[in-house]
Amino acid sequence: MAWGKSEEQKAEEQAARNARETEQREAEEAAEFAASPLGLAIAAHTNGDAFFQVQIEVSSLTGTASFFGSSENDVHHSGKSTDTLGQIEKVGWRLEHVGYVFIETGSTSTNRVMSTGQGVVTRGNVTGIYLFRRTSG
Repeated sequence: MAWGKSEEQKAEEQAARNARETEQREAEEAAEFAASPLGLAIAAHTNGDAFFQVQIEVSSLTGTASFFGSSENDVHHSGKSTDTLGQIEKVGWRLEHVGYVFIETGSTSTNRVMSTGQGVVTRGNVTGIYLFRRTSG
């Protein structure tokens, strides 16, 4: 017998490796969907829950303080699907109440060099809290 593996053995191993990779990728995608707002809504509906609440980050506030005490913040809007709420309603929920909160994750203050006062940079995010009621259907 020759050293190494035959072409047939190599092809079988490659096919098995591809099948494992595909299975792993599909499992990761399923777990990601289950953790998404829509996946959570479907699970809650399947469980027979009367209400479903989800929190979705709407935007974030970032920035850096400068040596001179000036401050500048940047607002970044999340690029998530704009129809997430509509998709949740399609699976048997009706949007009942919405609230928004700013969650501060940090801030930096520096003294101004050429004037009085301080420059303050605040970091955090705006999160929407959405409460859904199960539809009668």
